[in-house]
Amino acid sequence: MKRPLLWGFFTLSLGIIGVFDHWPVWLLLGAAVLLAIMPFLLKDTKISQVAFVLGLFGFGVVLGSGAFPETDILGSFYEREVSLIGVVNDYPIRTENRLTINLTAREIVDADDENNRFDKTAGIRATVYYQSDEDTAEEHVSLTTNEEPQFDLAPGDLVLMKGKLSQPSGQRNPGGFDYGLYLKALSIEGLLTVKPENIRQIGHQVRLYDRILGIKHHLEHQAELNFSNDVADLLKGVVFGEKNINEELGQSFQDAGVTHVLSVSGLHVGYVFLMLSSLLFILKIKKQYWILFLVPALLFYVALTGFAAPVIRAAIMLLCLTGGQRLHRERDALNQLCLAGIIILFIWPAQLFQAGFQLSMGAMLGIILFYLPLLYAYEKHRNKKRVNPKIKAGPVIQGLVLTFCATVGTLPIVLYHFKSFTLMSFLSNLLVVPLVGAFLLVGMVFLAIVAIVPGLAPIISVPIEFLGESIVVVLKGINDLGNAVNFVRISRGGLSLAEMALALLLVFLFSGYFYLRQPYVRNTVLSFALVLVLIVAAAPLLPRNLVVTVLDVGQGDSILIETPGGQNYLVDGGGYLFERSNRVADRVLYPVLYAKNIRGLDAIFLTHNHVDHSQGVEELIFDGYPVENLFMSVQTNNDELLNQQLVPVSLLKKGSVVKGRDGVTITVYNPDGSIRPVADEEQNNASLVMALSYQNFNLLLCGDVETEVEKQLIAELQAESDERDFQVIKIPHHGSKTSSSLAFLQVVEPETAVISVGANNSFNHPSDEVMNRLEEEAIAALRTDQKGAVEITSNGEFIRIKSYIN
Repeated sequence: MKRPLLWGFFTLSLGIIGVFDHWPVWLLLGAAVLLAIMPFLLKDTKISQVAFVLGLFGFGVVLGSGAFPETDILGSFYEREVSLIGVVNDYPIRTENRLTINLTAREIVDADDENNRFDKTAGIRATVYYQSDEDTAEEHVSLTTNEEPQFDLAPGDLVLMKGKLSQPSGQRNPGGFDYGLYLKALSIEGLLTVKPENIRQIGHQVRLYDRILGIKHHLEHQAELNFSNDVADLLKGVVFGEKNINEELGQSFQDAGVTHVLSVSGLHVGYVFLMLSSLLFILKIKKQYWILFLVPALLFYVALTGFAAPVIRAAIMLLCLTGGQRLHRERDALNQLCLAGIIILFIWPAQLFQAGFQLSMGAMLGIILFYLPLLYAYEKHRNKKRVNPKIKAGPVIQGLVLTFCATVGTLPIVLYHFKSFTLMSFLSNLLVVPLVGAFLLVGMVFLAIVAIVPGLAPIISVPIEFLGESIVVVLKGINDLGNAVNFVRISRGGLSLAEMALALLLVFLFSGYFYLRQPYVRNTVLSFALVLVLIVAAAPLLPRNLVVTVLDVGQGDSILIETPGGQNYLVDGGGYLFERSNRVADRVLYPVLYAKNIRGLDAIFLTHNHVDHSQGVEELIFDGYPVENLFMSVQTNNDELLNQQLVPVSLLKKGSVVKGRDGVTITVYNPDGSIRPVADEEQNNASLVMALSYQNFNLLLCGDVETEVEKQLIAELQAESDERDFQVIKIPHHGSKTSSSLAFLQVVEPETAVISVGANNSFNHPSDEVMNRLEEEAIAALRTDQKGAVEITSNGEFIRIKSYIN
């Protein structure tokens, strides 16, 4: 068996994935048996190698069970008031309206039941809301304060806190961010919302790592004192991987496709290694002793960056390279990469599912597999008719090939996690990465000098400020160019297995891995490529089901409908009752649409003109997202959408029917009458009430209508009861007590009710009365605040319902 570390990394990951995905015992045992019979499937496999691989698989299962236990260790404390004693792990992070403190709890006690006690360690993220801010007033109205708390907490401080403990939210929508899994990778198990007066420092303990964090904090403070906000944030980002930086600056890097330079990775460790190696060379230290200096230096830098997985990966690979040279061992980059991955997963198994770890491993894998072969192919092509001198690839070509190889390794990961990729990243990497590299080196020298001689800062900061501002200007120019030619940005979800296989086949082909002069090889590659092309081309033509997804947009409504014939409709777009910095389209709608590879909507239905339904619709339309039709109520008063010229508008009323080409129909029951805009306070009862029908499946969408309209609908629904049986209802007005009357529910007689509602909303939706009625009528209730998005799938006969949480 060649490269047992490669197999070991694969099987270790497989064991962790098996536990995470809740594989049944028989499947885990089947995987173990398959690994045990490996000697009969592969040549030159030793029993010791099989034992090594099998042991790593079992260890992966053990690690996965520890990281993702069946029972949440803090489950009995969620949504309860608790007091805890813990140690602060890092300096508190202050943002616009809150203070975030990461700590390790040593004791957690239920405030109402002292016998409910947790005496083991657990990671906790505590949040203090220190302003009465409209952005969070709905969710945290009882936890905010008009006075900004004065905290002087530092790593190592022992604190006593009292507050409400909650479970971190998982992925709530298709394509959404899994916050709970992200925190799990940081070893954080629970969230604590705490008032400032309920935090008290009760001691301090001295730890070596806390001293290192103190050095980092001091250096970051020096950057803030001596540079403009953008340059200081840039320096903190590239040197320490600091996440708490200017949003606009971070977005500029993301738009240009070079976000990786703000996340400390192998690139940064490489520059640090280069600087240290140069220093050791100047000091004339023999190479065989370099590792004695590099190990503590790289460990110190790893600690400064908070033990980021990409930094650990790069540090391990560089130390393996240096140690291998000392021992005169053959270099094998793929083995080094796998060793680094195994060590990281041993310590933090949940890192396997994090974008940073995946991108770091993927980029390095792409470079290892393709960089040298592609350079060789390029030089061979250029020198085809030359005898002497041979042309070598220059730095520009090397940079382009390096970027291409890293892109090949990371593209599937980028599309899966971020739903976007820009071709401008090739230009960005050529221009920005060398500048950032120079900025990183001079920035680190600056920080080292001012840490010793602060008085020199005003002098030596001037050229560094100029270089930092130049990087920001170059980024702005690249993004302006990208906006002018917007076809260079690709927005879509993750690649299918067939698409990934086809892309990899082409890259392996161009890299010269296949000896095409042999007919057998040529025919095999051609056949395999043809099969993959046919699969990719035929996938959109395969029969599909009707899929209705009630999205979790908080206190609002948004429902995505995907029809069997490939048509896509959106009913409402959600929105915020209070102004927020992030838009609902950016937070929910675009990730959902891109994750499902929906490049345009055949129609948007806006039930009525209230912001919690209309804001997302307005954002999509005025962003220029492709929409064929906009349907609104005849009683809408949304002049902005009525007067826009981007999308054709049609007004619907009782009796209107929208028919799809695949048999899906949408029938309107409300409102009645002619075109007559009504005031905001009457918009609820002006809502479109629609029946979505496909063969024997029927779903009733009720907008925000109240009891008055429900009474009008009862007679009509009774008359149609023989020909239309509703299996599912979207409960009107988020479960308000002014809707969902008993008579209405008895006439509709659904099996399942979906309630689109925000957690801890100030309206107390859904009301206890409505929930009791649903229970009495034996109607299963699914709430988006508890279950996340609810996905309903039907082929016209069967119905399958799943939620994105649990």
